[in-house]
Amino acid sequence: MSNSIQPIPLSAFLNVVEHSLDQVFGDRQFWVIAETTDVKVYKDRGYAFLTLIEKADEVVVASVGAAIWRNNLHKVWQFEKTTGTSFSKNLKLALLVSLGYNAKYGLRLVIHEIDASFTLGQISQQRDQTLQFLCEKYPDKVWFRDGRYYSANQFVKRPKVVQNIALIAADNSDGYRDFVHELQNNPYKIAFQITLFDVQVQGDLAAAAISKAIDQINNLQQFHAIVLVRGGGAQTDFSAFDSHEVSLSVAKSQLPVFTGIGHERNVSIADELANAPLKTPTKCANYLVELAAEFLSWLQNAKVEMIQRVERFLLVKTQYNQQVLQQFVKSAQWNLQQRKQVLLNIKSQLNLLQPINTLNRGYALIRKNAKIVESIDEISENEILEIQFKDGIAQVIVNHKLKN
Repeated sequence: MSNSIQPIPLSAFLNVVEHSLDQVFGDRQFWVIAETTDVKVYKDRGYAFLTLIEKADEVVVASVGAAIWRNNLHKVWQFEKTTGTSFSKNLKLALLVSLGYNAKYGLRLVIHEIDASFTLGQISQQRDQTLQFLCEKYPDKVWFRDGRYYSANQFVKRPKVVQNIALIAADNSDGYRDFVHELQNNPYKIAFQITLFDVQVQGDLAAAAISKAIDQINNLQQFHAIVLVRGGGAQTDFSAFDSHEVSLSVAKSQLPVFTGIGHERNVSIADELANAPLKTPTKCANYLVELAAEFLSWLQNAKVEMIQRVERFLLVKTQYNQQVLQQFVKSAQWNLQQRKQVLLNIKSQLNLLQPINTLNRGYALIRKNAKIVESIDEISENEILEIQFKDGIAQVIVNHKLKN
């Protein structure tokens, strides 16, 4: 060490650095774009620490620590509410920052503002890219027409009653409890069978877990529908429902997919491609209850209509039978009258043919040995015959017979 150079304490040197930086930057603020990592939010202490990085071809080319102090920590909650995304790692953000330097803690950027619109644009851009990828890769499952996206799942026919449900949710989460409570306490006392597929619905592993559950349920082929719910807590971290894995599984599902993901502002890709997108787990449950209630109402109406039809049929049949009976009676009476007249005619003819009536018309009966003689061949000369007239009988002896 040269005798002419006197060493100074590190703190003195860093104070010079701090002073120099303060002269250059002072209170000036800059908008920067950076990606987050190592995010730690201390709500109880009123501040957050994180690291901001920049990547080029997945290689970190710049890195700096950052802090959000108590007076600006509320802007984190505003960001989450506006974007529906939790303030965590792997977010690309537009931030208003100033340079902070302290001899003890070193260089750090102080975050004053978080541009939610930039993040929304990033989310929208990522969503568009995912949908375009699905359309190009799986055109039979997802397609774009007339200004909107369609999926094969939207055209899966729903059962009239969805009672055997495969529920994808985090066990004992608010969304799970809300959905199950609403179904089990429905005012119509309709029974539902719920099979829970317990999965993580947020975080880095959520997309793969949800997608796997949807595919597994379809392979089982024992359910009426798949219900995907998430709810409770802050409306944040819905990235899993915008992932291409979950979106594809929803789109190609052979069972109708009902979503009740619980976000109030945004519509995820899973919602957009589902058979029936509902806003919350409770609304999803209510929808299923109403479907069942409508079917019960239809059954009741069908029962009433069937009874009415049977009654009308029986009435018409009774009236028809009465008419047939009346016609039969009339026909029978007419037939009897005709038969009676025929019998009377026969009787009259028989009366005319009676011997007494014949005798009354001037004819006579000839008997031989008490038997009527019908031919001259039956008598011989010198035989005694009886001739019956209308007013008496005479005996005669045949002297001579002449044959025609």
